[in-house]
Amino acid sequence: MILSTLENGKVTKTEVTGAIFDHSCQVLVIGAGSAGVYAADSAARTGADVILCEIGENIGGMHVCGNVTGYYYGMRGGSFEEDDKISRGDTVFHSNMAHWEQRQIRLTERLQKSGVRLLCRHSPVGLLFEDGRVIGVSLFDGDRLLNVRASITVDATSDGHLIRMTDVNKEFGRPGEGSFAPFTVRAQYVKNGKLCSCNTDSGFMDHYCEEDFSRNTILAHANISSLFKHGEFVNLALNTGVREGLTFEGEERLSYEDILLGKRPEKILFWAYSDLDRHGSEHATEQELFQNWYVISNLSTVVATIPVPMGCVVPKGIKGLVTAGRCLSCDTYTQSAVRMNRDMFRMGECVGIAAALSALKGIDFSDVDYGEFYAIASERGCIEGKAEKGFYFDNSYSAYLKKMQSLHRTPDPKYSNLSGGNFICEPAVFDLEKSFSLLETDAPGVAIWSCCIATDREAVKERLYEAMNEAKTDLYRFNCAIALGLLNDTRALPPLREIIKNRDCFFFTDNRRTNQFRSAVAVCLLGRLGTEADLPLLYEILSDGEFDRPMYHTLKANYLYHNDPDRNFVYYAMITHTCMALFNIYKRLGLPMTELNQRFRDLFEDGKALKRVTNAKKGMPAHEETRAFTEYVLKITQS
Repeated sequence: MILSTLENGKVTKTEVTGAIFDHSCQVLVIGAGSAGVYAADSAARTGADVILCEIGENIGGMHVCGNVTGYYYGMRGGSFEEDDKISRGDTVFHSNMAHWEQRQIRLTERLQKSGVRLLCRHSPVGLLFEDGRVIGVSLFDGDRLLNVRASITVDATSDGHLIRMTDVNKEFGRPGEGSFAPFTVRAQYVKNGKLCSCNTDSGFMDHYCEEDFSRNTILAHANISSLFKHGEFVNLALNTGVREGLTFEGEERLSYEDILLGKRPEKILFWAYSDLDRHGSEHATEQELFQNWYVISNLSTVVATIPVPMGCVVPKGIKGLVTAGRCLSCDTYTQSAVRMNRDMFRMGECVGIAAALSALKGIDFSDVDYGEFYAIASERGCIEGKAEKGFYFDNSYSAYLKKMQSLHRTPDPKYSNLSGGNFICEPAVFDLEKSFSLLETDAPGVAIWSCCIATDREAVKERLYEAMNEAKTDLYRFNCAIALGLLNDTRALPPLREIIKNRDCFFFTDNRRTNQFRSAVAVCLLGRLGTEADLPLLYEILSDGEFDRPMYHTLKANYLYHNDPDRNFVYYAMITHTCMALFNIYKRLGLPMTELNQRFRDLFEDGKALKRVTNAKKGMPAHEETRAFTEYVLKITQS
């Protein structure tokens, strides 16, 4: 038997003989968070003998200990809806949120009813392998080590604590600058007799580094004192809200390309529902396909129904171990979407069903009869959820409601609740013939993306070029140029250069938030298509006199793009996209990077550019994101 542990971040394996198992079960779930509780309960209701272990003293994860008592997307459907209904019976506060203590009581009752054995204050410290298969977990209860044997183990720790003890390939952090998503520390307060909760980005940290985690969490707790002015303070969340973390190589992998292009796997574990909720505002270093969607097409808040493959929770080449939660086989863009509380509940419930069938029949998780699994999951309502398939906007209906209200008219009932939550949406149909006219508006995103994914790209290029030349308005002409530039056609360069030369703070209006600036979009495309002759135009944006332009001081802090009074988003967008556009041109043309590095040093010396971007305190998102970008562009231009 092999004991695999994690020491100083490295996997260590030792051979053990005569190991004594203190407990045994068919399904062992490690982590009693959003996914883990429902995985354990679901496996038990499917007929398996289940043990659920939790490192802390409370169950429920972020939905209980993190104060995330409301929802952001995710589908309805499954056992959690019954718990929500019961948990909202609070009579002290007038709120639509489920009270965290009631929620924990309800989850405890659920586990007791299904017969799950719950072990709190038990930390996983090692995996036990036999013939290459995980057969159990070594735990520490504060006093002693004990071993639990299981037919199948579910890593529901959200950050893959068990996965980290294996040799499977792993990834940490985001592409580009390598940071993690801004974390959050949630606080709750009472205002006018109503329980309220705040959810703001608290900064960046590497939560796998003890020092970084401690320093930034303490700083975030200190900064939360600003909430006192809103109402009577109630509490700070026990758990720090880490949005993204480890991903691994699984038997299948879900990519954001699969999501954006509507790819459907053969065996679906469950359907998720969200936008690519990245958090943070530094989009200039993102991968090109993501930029095409988020920046150039301005589709940041478009939500999608996402089919998650069965193999995404199975680490490649490892038997007896699966995951449940946001740690799965995917890229960081996908992880930003497949992590919402509703979907984590439903994912746990689906993993629990399949894990129970695996244990009861003595077969591997991947060999479970999909028809049998689907029948059970469908009956419980946790696999399909309650949402139509496709892509949707949520802001369109909000604007429609306001318009109907102003006209004192009744809204048309054909707009139904497609999101399964608080957002009522209308479809985003990526059909070029139906959407081409949107290029004449300030919300051209659907048309631009439709051009991007068109099969006959050459025909689309000619159509755009003709429309661009015949356009009677600059809005139409510039939108056509952006779509043409997205298709890597250099005939878009003259209008793109014009946008940059006459740059302003015009932004598109496709979304309810995170709308992109047209000038920054043009700069991004110039980085892909531009020549050496375009360098002076970009250098001008980096000059000291640039910040004096009215465009950087026109918009109010709380305009539609972001609600952050600590940051000048117009300047930040222009500076970051310009730096990366210059880097891309230099790299493509083989120009000396030392020259560009010196320009960046001149721009960022003494923190002067950072001060133009933000007046936020050190450690807060606006400050840390700008500092991280500065370090990144200096690093990539060193040689």
